[in-house]
Amino acid sequence: MKEKKLLNKHQCQPNEDTDDSDDDKPFRVTLATTSTALPKTQSPNVLKGLSSPVHGSSHSAKTKVSIKKSDKDLKDDISLSSKFQLKIMEVHTVRIHDFDDDKARKMQHCSQWWLLSLAVFLLAFTVQANENGVKTAVFLSPKFELGAGQVEDKYYLNVDFPRGHIAIKEFNGEVVDELGNPVPLHETYLHHWVVRKYYAPKGVEVPENNGDHQKLDMAENIRVRNAGVCQGDVLGQYFGIGSETRKTTVYIPNPYGIEIGNPAEIPSEYEERWMLNVHAIDTRGVVDRMGCTECRCDLYNLTRDEHGRPFPSGYVGGLKCCHDKTQCMVQEGFENIKRSLYLRYTVKWVDWEDTIVPVKIYILDVTDDGKRVDHGSTEQVESQGCKVEYDVESCNGNDLENNRCIDTKRASIVMPHGGDVIYGVAHQHSGGLGSTLFREDGQPICSSIAIYGEGEEAGNEAGYIVGMTSCYIQPGTVRISDKETLILESYYNSTQKHTGVMCLFYILVADSPPKHVFSLAILLDALKMLSVYQWAIVFIGVIATVIGTNHAARKMQQCSQWWLLSLAIFLLALTVQANENGVKTAVFLSPKFELGAGQVEDKIYLNIDFPRGHVAIKEFNGEVVDELGNPVPLHETYLHHWVVGKYYAPKVVDEVPEGNGDHHKLHKSKHIRVRNAGVCQGDVLGQYFGIGSETRKTKVYIPDPYGIEIGNPAEISSEYEERWLLNVHAIDTRGVVDRMGCTECRCDLYNITKDEHGRPFPSEYVGGLRCCHDKSQCMVQEGFENIKRSLYLRYTVKWVDWEDTIVPVKIYIFDVEYDVEPCNSNDLGNNGCIDTKRASIVMPHGGEVIYGVAHQHSGGLSSTLFKEDGQAICSSIAIYGEGEEPGNEAGYIVGMTSCYIQPGTVRVFDKETLILESYYNSTQKHTGVMGLFYILVADSPPKHVFSLATLLEALKMLSLYQWALIFVGVAAAVFGVHYLRRNRKEGSYQSINRAVDI
Repeated sequence: MKEKKLLNKHQCQPNEDTDDSDDDKPFRVTLATTSTALPKTQSPNVLKGLSSPVHGSSHSAKTKVSIKKSDKDLKDDISLSSKFQLKIMEVHTVRIHDFDDDKARKMQHCSQWWLLSLAVFLLAFTVQANENGVKTAVFLSPKFELGAGQVEDKYYLNVDFPRGHIAIKEFNGEVVDELGNPVPLHETYLHHWVVRKYYAPKGVEVPENNGDHQKLDMAENIRVRNAGVCQGDVLGQYFGIGSETRKTTVYIPNPYGIEIGNPAEIPSEYEERWMLNVHAIDTRGVVDRMGCTECRCDLYNLTRDEHGRPFPSGYVGGLKCCHDKTQCMVQEGFENIKRSLYLRYTVKWVDWEDTIVPVKIYILDVTDDGKRVDHGSTEQVESQGCKVEYDVESCNGNDLENNRCIDTKRASIVMPHGGDVIYGVAHQHSGGLGSTLFREDGQPICSSIAIYGEGEEAGNEAGYIVGMTSCYIQPGTVRISDKETLILESYYNSTQKHTGVMCLFYILVADSPPKHVFSLAILLDALKMLSVYQWAIVFIGVIATVIGTNHAARKMQQCSQWWLLSLAIFLLALTVQANENGVKTAVFLSPKFELGAGQVEDKIYLNIDFPRGHVAIKEFNGEVVDELGNPVPLHETYLHHWVVGKYYAPKVVDEVPEGNGDHHKLHKSKHIRVRNAGVCQGDVLGQYFGIGSETRKTKVYIPDPYGIEIGNPAEISSEYEERWLLNVHAIDTRGVVDRMGCTECRCDLYNITKDEHGRPFPSEYVGGLRCCHDKSQCMVQEGFENIKRSLYLRYTVKWVDWEDTIVPVKIYIFDVEYDVEPCNSNDLGNNGCIDTKRASIVMPHGGEVIYGVAHQHSGGLSSTLFKEDGQAICSSIAIYGEGEEPGNEAGYIVGMTSCYIQPGTVRVFDKETLILESYYNSTQKHTGVMGLFYILVADSPPKHVFSLATLLEALKMLSLYQWALIFVGVAAAVFGVHYLRRNRKEGSYQSINRAVDI
C-alpha cells in the first residue's frame, strides 16, 4: 500500500501557538472498502483523487473509516446504503502519520465553515442518471385487409409487447401499408386503437380465430382495467387514442411510469398478456367521407347491431353501425382494390426500479352521468354511466347568424381516489375544438386543444384532427382529493350534425406523496427543479443545524443524535406566517360616458384613479356598469376592449386638459408614454392591463412571489410623476339591425368610408376598429326608441406594497386584428370550417413564463402558444355564455381559460421564436377579430433577497424528493458536527482533503 501525507499548503494550517498537552504519538487514518457486485446495467464510477485502480469489476461499496491511535482503536463506521447502488473501481489505503498531537489539536481553530462546505457538497452530490436506460421497440399488429368502404374492428390477443417488470414511458401507433409507409387519414381513417391488459393461464395458446372478438374465448382469462372511472369494463384500456395519434405528445416524464409486469400482482399459474383493438375505416371512394367516419347508419345500411338487436329509436350513427366487416357506401363504378395494412406501434420503457413513481390511468368520459348499478345487480343499464359517444345537433339559422354554433357538453365526474395530476390529454373526433378539465372550484386542470391538418400528407390531413395538445403538470401543483368532483367540458363545432363523436380525457395521477425509496439520480432531477427560494431553505436548514448542534454538543453528548436531527428539521421548517392581509383592494369608476342605441364610446382618459406609490399589482379587472352599479350585459353594451396604459407627466401639470377623453385634443407633447416589454412596433399594444368581453370570467390574479412593479422611484425622472390612462371601447347594440355586425365594426353598418382622420380606407378594408371609433353610429332598426343612459367602467385593482422579495414580471402581448373569411360548401361538408392564423414571434428577451391567456372576439375558439420546438406553452380556450344575464351572455365570449405555469418549467430564451396559433369558427365572415396572447415572464433566475414569508410559499411547493435533499443535507451537517466534537474530545483531529467521488 502506498502512503501519502495529506496535509498540504491548501489545508487549514496548524496554529503554532496552540497548547501541546497531549501525548505525541502518531495516528493514522485507514480508508478501506468492502464491496458486492452490482447489476451489469450500471455504468462504472471512479473514485477520484486516489491512485492504484482495481480493474475489471463494478462495485456497490460499504466504506469504513477507521482511526487508529497507538494501540487503541477508535472506530466510527459510515455505511452508505446499498440502495443507492454506487460503484467503486478503486480501493486505496491512506496513512496519515508523523503528526504530533499538538499540531492536530491546533487544527481546532480552523474555520468550521469547512464542515458546512462538506455538508453542502454531500447535499448536492448525486450519481448521473442513466439516460440510455430507456428502451424502444417497434411492433406490427397482425395484418388486416381493407377494401373501399370496409371496416376493421378486430381484437387481437397476446400481441407483441415488452415483457418483465418494467415502467412504460411512451406508447403510440399509426396505420402503415406493407412497405411501412404511413397511410393518410383520408384513405384509412383511424377511428381508434386501444391496448388492454389481461392475465391468461400459462401455456394457453392464442386461438386460431384470433381477431374475431365474437369468437374469442375470454372465459379463462382475467381482464385487468385501468384505475377508472367508468362502469364495469367500459374504457378500461391502458393505452390508445385515434386519428390524433401522430402529433400528440404522450411521453411520461421522470420519475413517473406506468408499472406493468409486477410479479406481486399477477396470480400464480397466470401470466400477463396484452390485447389490441384496431378500429379503421377505409374511406377511398365512399360517397360521404365524413358520414362514413362518423358511422352514420344509413351509409352502412344497418338497422341492427352485430348481435342482431334492433337499434334504439333515434340512433342514427355511432359504433354500433361500423363494427367489424361492415361496409360503407361506395361511389358507383369505383375500382375496389384491397390492400394489406398494419398498426405499427412503438413502445418505450425502462426496467422497473423502486425509484420510479407509478401512475394510475384515469379515462374520463363527457357522457358519464355518474349513475352506477347496485352492487347486487349483474348487468349495467346501457343508458347509464359512460356511454362513450354522443351526437352533436346542428345549430339553427339564428345560432349561425349569432355565432352560437359551438356545442358544449359538460359532465361532473367523481374521482374515486386522489393524488397528483401529472399529465392530461383529450380525445375527440373531427369537428372537435377542444376540451377542458376543471376542478370542483372551477380551477382549470388542463385544456387540450384539437390540432387540424392543412394538407394531404400523413400527419397533416386537412379536415381531420391530427393531434391534441397535452398538459404536463408540475408535480404537487394540482392535487385532487378522494371523492373530489371534477368538471369535464367538451366543445364541438355544430354547424352540421355529428354522430358518434367522443370526448374522452386521459389523466395520469400519482399517489401524493409517492411512497418510494429514493435514488440520487432522481434527487438530481429534483435538485434541478429547486428554485432560488427553495435553495435558501436548504441553506438555512444546514446553517441552523451546524450552529445549533455545535452550540449544544458539549452538554448533549449523551443525547440521541436523532434528537439533534429532529431539532434541525424543526428549525428548517420554522418560518413566519405570511401576512395574507397585505393584499390591498380598491374599486374605481371611470369618468361617466353616455351611450344611446348603436352609439360608440372609444375615449382615452388621462390621470385616472389608480394606486400610488411603489407597489406590485396582483390583479386588475373591469366591467361596464350603469349608474346604480348594476353590471350591463354584453347584448346591450358590448365591451370591445378596455386598456390601461402608463405614462409620465410633468409634476407641474396638475390638471388634465379640458378635452380629457377626446384623444384628438389630448396634449401629449409633454407626456412620456411607457409601454410594456413588447413585442409590437412603437406604441402598438403597449398597455399594461386590459381585455374585453371576457373580462368577468377570466382569471388574471398573479401568483406569489410575482407582481407587476409600478411606481419605482428609480425609474421615474425627478421632474415627472407616474400616471395612468384608460381607454374604454364600448358599443351599444340595443335595437341595432345586426348585433354581430356592429360588434365586429362592419363599415357598411356604420356608413363610414374614411377613418377618424379623414383618410379613405383601403379597398379591401370592410370592417375593424377604424369603422367604430368614438362617436360613430351603428345602424338602428327603424322606429326603435333611443334612450341614452350613463355608464362607467368599474375597475378593481389588487396590490401589495413593494418588497425586495417580490419578483417583477414583464408583460408581453402578441398579435393584433384581422379578418376571417367564410369557409365554402366543401369545407363545411368536410368540417374544415376552422380558420387558423399562425404567427412566428421573436422574443426580445427570455425568462420563465408564469402566466398566459388569450383574447379573442365572438367566433373565437381558442389560441395556443408554442415554443420553437413545438412544445405547447399555453392553450387558452374561449368560454361562451349560455343565458341572458351579465357574465353568461349566449353567443359571446364571457371568459378565456388561463394558464398558471409552474416556475422553472417553461423557459424562453433571448431571441427565441415562439409560434402563436389562433382558431376561429369560419362558418361566416368575421371582421376586425383579434388573436392576442398575454404572457407574464420573470427573469430566470430572479435576483432578490429572501423573506421567510416567501420561503413559506416555496416550502409548500417542495416535493417528497426535494424534502429528501434537505434531509440529506441536514443529516450530513449533524454527522459532520458530531464527528468534529468527538475528535475534539479525544484531543486531536485531522481533516482529509482528498474528496471521495462515489
